Amino acid sequence: MGIRSRIGEALAQAVRGLGVEGELPDLELGRAKEAAHGDYASSAGLKLARQLRQAPPQIAERIARTIVIPDGAATAEAAGGYVNFRLADEWLHRLVTEVASHGEGFGASNLGRGESVQVEFGSINPTGPMHIGHGRGVVLGDSISRLLDFTGHKIQREYYVNDQNTQARRFGASVWARMNGEEPPEGGYVGEYVTELAEIAKRELGDIDSLQREQAEAKVRQFAIALMVERIKASVARLNVRYDEWFPESRLWLDGLPQLAIKQLREEGFLKEREGALWFGPALEEEDGLGEHVRSEKDDRVVIRSNGEPTYFASDLGYLLSRFERRGFHRVIEVWAADHHGYVARLKAAAVALGIDAERLEIIIHQMVNLKEGKMSKRAGRFVELDELIDKVGSDAVRYFYLLRSPDTTIEFDLELALTQSNENPVFYAQYAHARLVNVEATALEKHPSLRKEADVSLLMQPWELEVARQLAFWPEVVEDSTRLLEPHRIPYYVHDLSTAVHRFYHAGNETSEFRVVVDDPKLTRARLELGRAARHTLKTALDLMGVTAPERM
Repeated sequence: MGIRSRIGEALAQAVRGLGVEGELPDLELGRAKEAAHGDYASSAGLKLARQLRQAPPQIAERIARTIVIPDGAATAEAAGGYVNFRLADEWLHRLVTEVASHGEGFGASNLGRGESVQVEFGSINPTGPMHIGHGRGVVLGDSISRLLDFTGHKIQREYYVNDQNTQARRFGASVWARMNGEEPPEGGYVGEYVTELAEIAKRELGDIDSLQREQAEAKVRQFAIALMVERIKASVARLNVRYDEWFPESRLWLDGLPQLAIKQLREEGFLKEREGALWFGPALEEEDGLGEHVRSEKDDRVVIRSNGEPTYFASDLGYLLSRFERRGFHRVIEVWAADHHGYVARLKAAAVALGIDAERLEIIIHQMVNLKEGKMSKRAGRFVELDELIDKVGSDAVRYFYLLRSPDTTIEFDLELALTQSNENPVFYAQYAHARLVNVEATALEKHPSLRKEADVSLLMQPWELEVARQLAFWPEVVEDSTRLLEPHRIPYYVHDLSTAVHRFYHAGNETSEFRVVVDDPKLTRARLELGRAARHTLKTALDLMGVTAPERM
């Protein structure tokens, strides 16, 4: 349990001690906005004024006077209607020892209690190479998976392979056309990679001339899609991303799941015939202005076309049953690009119609990625492959920059900044902090070969030393918030704060030699080394949750 949670429990007990019964209001315990106010603050006095019929400052004063925080971890003081909390130096010292000995697992928890969660992400149609926009969904989904795994969830990472939808058929027809020296059909694919795939197919599929055209095209489509899937696998592997399952859409129909879903929805009255096609009407009812319940038709969608051909929505109905009913995931998280925004309500309505709690289906939408114009980028507005970006700046920079912004914000990827080896580059800044800590330890052991195993961390008294420890204290809550809210972009913000504290700790001895990490006094050196180890472990853990490496040399 993180220190914020411990303070929160102590705060609730203190409020109960004032005679407050029933459900407590949100006491708004959070990080203090100003260092002068301590480390945490709560507006408890303001929140309880009406219920206790007392002035907020008086309530805050009573809480500060009576609260008991376990292990003496923090002190409390009233400030107006607020209660401010400051982490105690002695507790921070104990935390440093704990983290240094704990290793890279510090911050892990059993928050998920083994909950079975599927994260489906990056699932573009396998009809072409991944571009830089697709990469954002891949990195976002993978980092969410890493966070959930770190916090006690049972995770399955899945890529849904659309191998028989309309786009897949157009793709197959395009490759077939190139194999036969023809132009792709209208709405087909015309990239150079299509011609390349056609040449490979001609070499590998020598027996298709004996097949009827429909059978031959189907075989070419399967072959071309399989090749594209292998290329997509290679691209995501370069970003240190792995999937547990590459699940083909065609398997759903072989297993009869879309058929079963359609049958179930038909029996429940959620499907209706119109213009020769089968349509889905949303399960949710809306109230009209007269208070009568009416079925809304604005989200109706075709399940089976008038020509008898099923739509991708029909497959998605079966995919819902596959995950929630057949495979038994308790929760499913989908990561989609912004162009799928309008599909969210429809899929959730379908889940409800199939008897699935819509809260169990979470859909995260991410915005686009643009390359920032500059000396190194003259390619704005054209299709830029993900592999091309990785070639240019490396996997670490791609992952870090993709996670720097919340999913609902468009990313302007700055190529020049990503390649700059300076503190302005957040990737370099963080990795350099880790490398420095590794170097400091090597220097310390070289100067003091027989350093004592036990560290007297009470010698850590300088404000920049305690600031590093303070950042360590914040880490468990950053993990918890990032996991609960499915917001991994909180991690790079924390990494920057911890790196800043580390760099300040390292540079403290630039002007005054006694503040260097490695000094003549072996006891003081050992204490600072313990702090460095704790910071290094935590920094590496945070970078790993981002999928970014923690180099030992720069």
